[in-house]
Amino acid sequence: MRAGKMKRRVTFQKSESHRSPSGQIIYEWSDLATVWAEIKGISGRERMASGAIFSEATVRIWTRYRDDITTANRLIYTLPNVRGQIYSILAVIPDTDYSRLEQLCKGGISNA
Repeated sequence: MRAGKMKRRVTFQKSESHRSPSGQIIYEWSDLATVWAEIKGISGRERMASGAIFSEATVRIWTRYRDDITTANRLIYTLPNVRGQIYSILAVIPDTDYSRLEQLCKGGISNA
């Protein structure tokens, strides 16, 4: 694995739930790990729904192998002074010697 290609910092997050004082279940995202990654865009599109335009990107992200990453997690990629990009993880694919992890992700732009 060439570490030079992994020059982006991404944060994995996991969903956690807790009860509010009124008894309602509240779901929140908490940081799991911040790691170096390589990000490659696969495709992008814009679509219109309910009169608003939404952009959607499909990307492939490689990180070092971790056994705690699943499709239940999400990934955030931010740069200083730039709006963050939140990606849902669609597939987690380890390589044959478990040194590298490939995530197929879909997401758009948000104010993370």
